[in-house]
Amino acid sequence: MQPREFLRRLPAAVRAKLPAELAECRSGSGFSLVQLWYGNRALHYETWLRHRQDVIEIGLHFEADPLTNMRLLAAFRARERAVRMGLGDGTRIEEWDRGWTRLWEPVSLGTLDEALLARLASRLARYITTCEPLLREELPADVPWELRPRRAPSRTPRGRTRSSASTTRTPACSPGSARPRERP
Repeated sequence: MQPREFLRRLPAAVRAKLPAELAECRSGSGFSLVQLWYGNRALHYETWLRHRQDVIEIGLHFEADPLTNMRLLAAFRARERAVRMGLGDGTRIEEWDRGWTRLWEPVSLGTLDEALLARLASRLARYITTCEPLLREELPADVPWELRPRRAPSRTPRGRTRSSASTTRTPACSPGSARPRERP
């Protein structure tokens, strides 16, 4: 399978493995990577094909401002036991480039086929189910966070159905929580 096709198919494969309360993530891709995120694109799950290193990087990246990144890195280091219980000892929690930080692991590049797609989708879904609740709990109150509501069909003047493109600002909430977290 070609890299673009592989990356194009990955978000749907990940969503299929997520519980309903986490399946509404947004996604975007570039030439060699795909990102999935919830309330802030700078805080995203990533799969990056690093051909020169013969590795695929998967993980949670904090690519906001340096202060936010360091606060989240410190929070995840403080909760390292929960991270390791959910993801295993191979997960690295570290500072990175340009003031960014990340939780990640390398996966051997191998052949881009259905088996690798399924394996990466399962692993990235595990990152999301382990880390997203922690991220939402530890998210500093001054960090922008916007959850998109489900798109409801709307009617065009001709009576055809189309998806609404509107978004509303909502407070962050923990998965499964009925009440949003208070935010200033």
